[in-house]
Amino acid sequence: MKTIYYLLLLVLGYGLVSCYDDKSTYDTKEIPNVELDLNGVSETQYVAYLGKLHIDIPVKKNGTPDHPDLEYKWEIELSSSAGLREVLSNERVLDTIASMPIQASGYTLTLEVTDKVSTLKYYSVFSLVVESQFGEGIIVAHSRDGETSDLSLIMDKDISKGFTGTEKIQYDDIFTSKGEPLGDWIDNVAYTVSGATWSTYQNILWMAGRNGLFRADCRDYSFLETGKIIPFVTETYTSGHFYLAPQTTILVMNNQVYQHLRQNDAIFIKPEVVSDLGGLQSNYVDNRVVAAATGDGTHSSGSSIWYDSQVGRFGRFNGAFSQNKCSLYSSSENDDNFPFDPSAVPGKEAVAGGFMNSSSLVMVLKDKVSGEYSLYTLFTKNQDNTLVNPTPSYLYSVPAAIKDLLDRSVSICFSTVDPIMYVATAREIHAVRLNIDGSLASSLKYTAVAGENITILKFYTQGRYNVNSEDFDSDTESLLTLPLNTKAVMMATQASDSEGYVYLIPQKDPGTGNLDEEKQVKYDGFGKISDITAQGR
Repeated sequence: MKTIYYLLLLVLGYGLVSCYDDKSTYDTKEIPNVELDLNGVSETQYVAYLGKLHIDIPVKKNGTPDHPDLEYKWEIELSSSAGLREVLSNERVLDTIASMPIQASGYTLTLEVTDKVSTLKYYSVFSLVVESQFGEGIIVAHSRDGETSDLSLIMDKDISKGFTGTEKIQYDDIFTSKGEPLGDWIDNVAYTVSGATWSTYQNILWMAGRNGLFRADCRDYSFLETGKIIPFVTETYTSGHFYLAPQTTILVMNNQVYQHLRQNDAIFIKPEVVSDLGGLQSNYVDNRVVAAATGDGTHSSGSSIWYDSQVGRFGRFNGAFSQNKCSLYSSSENDDNFPFDPSAVPGKEAVAGGFMNSSSLVMVLKDKVSGEYSLYTLFTKNQDNTLVNPTPSYLYSVPAAIKDLLDRSVSICFSTVDPIMYVATAREIHAVRLNIDGSLASSLKYTAVAGENITILKFYTQGRYNVNSEDFDSDTESLLTLPLNTKAVMMATQASDSEGYVYLIPQKDPGTGNLDEEKQVKYDGFGKISDITAQGR
């Protein structure tokens, strides 16, 4: 521990007339005894970012604690090269929020004690290491004022790797606590990683607002402005929605497809459109709905599709490591053995899409005239388990009972491990099973708590597995599967516009879609919830 005393003594000589003077006739002043008790105080202090920084060093003058002659200043050196310093407190006990950027190498933190009478100064110097307090869990985008959004992070034993607490941890209003409000309503959030190699990967969160896009670093949720994310876009921004695909994040903006490769860092680019149908080029994504292959085991196949309502065809994204472009299915790709021609699906609108049963992309389309629904499924792997371009596999006609569910649905999601589509109405969750004989069967699995309405339903997949853990070589140990990975659903409910809840509901009886209401966990304290997602680490 470095304790440094700076004593400034001014000695004046006057009237020196002999080699000897009687010093007993001079005024004398004893240097005051100021003590800083550093016993048990570590030279290196650790604090979580946005956590409470508390250091209590007893200080005495002439044996008296908290002497009124003493003044205090806690100062941190934020940049040695720029000479940037900040005073954190003028109290003896440092008690503040660690809002300085995360820095593993440590800041220089200094306690300066000044004796106002003698003007002497006393110093103690520490190394302050600021660490991220945020880890794996569930991100909740919500609003308290109905105009702007903030984030909260839920960490708990079944959703946070290495979590040892007995109670959930909820970091609330992250941007507000930093003093950096986002200033936008968040429509959609998606967790992924960014970087050219494993050593440079960063955990990031994409946020689509009403007015722009944001990219946050999950260590401290610092974010970049829109101009750095879509620098090549000239048209007016109207809406955004993110989808995770292997090695790629897909953005649907203004009903067009954009892609972010991990090597691109913060930039989304618009893939080339190669289809030419009578002079019309199109990659129009109806209702922002994309079905993208996600999750462990899909590796680097493109496997992302959407419905282009302008030309009545399915479109696909060809993947990061083949051709970086979009295309529409052409009639030449159709096979008489297919249950439907992906290049001839006119007069529909997209309702929902997703990845199901480890190998199938699913699109729910509604006929614009009749109002009838159909489920189109496309395989991403052949019978030999080899990755292929999405190939038509089944076409399901929707019976009247399930049509009624879809008419009343507020949210739809798909099990990535079973042939099950979950349909949430305002009060219920139903499981619709897609059978290999081309039939559909549904059953009620959950009823919401009285006074709450369901608004969002998502299948729970551990964050890194949702962006495909096979791509993260040599990271097996830190990617250990959590207990509820692909074995639960996440649900958001609202009791009012200012009172939102998040539920984690485990499955039971694998393959049935049954939900274990007795083991559900409820998280409260949110405002108006606009989206939820699983965040990895």
